[in-house]
Amino acid sequence: MIYWRDKRSQKDQAEKLENVYSNKDGLNRRAFGLFPQPKDSKPVRIDLSTNVNFQKFIVALEGQEETTCVRLISPSRKVRAAALILRGRVLGCIYGRDEQDQLLGQEAYRRMTAEMLLDDIIVDSYKIDDKTAIASSAMFHGELFSAPSSMTSDEIFKFSLKNLLDTKMPGTILINEMDATKAVLYTFKGKVHGLFSFTDGWLEPSVEAAEELLRNTSANYSVQASKLLCANIFELKQFSFSMTGLGDAVKDVKQYQSLSLNYDELANLDKKNKDSLSKALSESKEHRADQNKPPKPFKFGMDP
Repeated sequence: MIYWRDKRSQKDQAEKLENVYSNKDGLNRRAFGLFPQPKDSKPVRIDLSTNVNFQKFIVALEGQEETTCVRLISPSRKVRAAALILRGRVLGCIYGRDEQDQLLGQEAYRRMTAEMLLDDIIVDSYKIDDKTAIASSAMFHGELFSAPSSMTSDEIFKFSLKNLLDTKMPGTILINEMDATKAVLYTFKGKVHGLFSFTDGWLEPSVEAAEELLRNTSANYSVQASKLLCANIFELKQFSFSMTGLGDAVKDVKQYQSLSLNYDELANLDKKNKDSLSKALSESKEHRADQNKPPKPFKFGMDP
């Protein structure tokens, strides 16, 4: 039987930010190296030498509804952490320290922000696009495809990719060699949205480019596919939390209760400095037309 099951926490160790892209062999063995890599914007070093700078940093990311990755290391304490931020809300976080189990989610973020107030840290951040962030979150909140032992890696790749494209669900496919990741493929709304190689960087986002990459991969490669079962923005929101805590303290949540908007609404949020996420959503023509309709049922498992 072929099915998607709950994804388990990854326990890989992370390394320094300067070497986050890959090892010398072009493979990634680091947990937070699996976060989306910089594409159009370069990482910017963040000065958090004072409490004021720290507060300004997280308030600005949340208030301006940035979509970004934030990475941290402490060489002396051997701490590595990274957070995936979608429109100012934390969508995923990993915190690791040598000889200790990795933490995920809110506890990881709490430890990460506590580290930001200490000495001897390196913090950087870089912007990513919304679609890549959502697809990447499947590694935290999605379901893992579990294939029968009779399937080859090539069959698993083709089958899981076809399912992600057919169901139009956000997802990721990790292409691994031995115990390390060679490439990450991102899907969004029935298309290959991104393809990152730890050897060659960002490649053409297409099925053909992925198949070409596999032809240049050793025969003993493996595949790990995750699918995010969130069909719209509101369903995704349950997996996120406020960076400052202020966003989750708001008691009046009526503006979210009727939302069943698909991800096309993200295209309406380019002017995020002028219009907030909630305002843009509430003023959507599609929202006003569809807000009284019953939500569409989910299609689980391998159903198209």
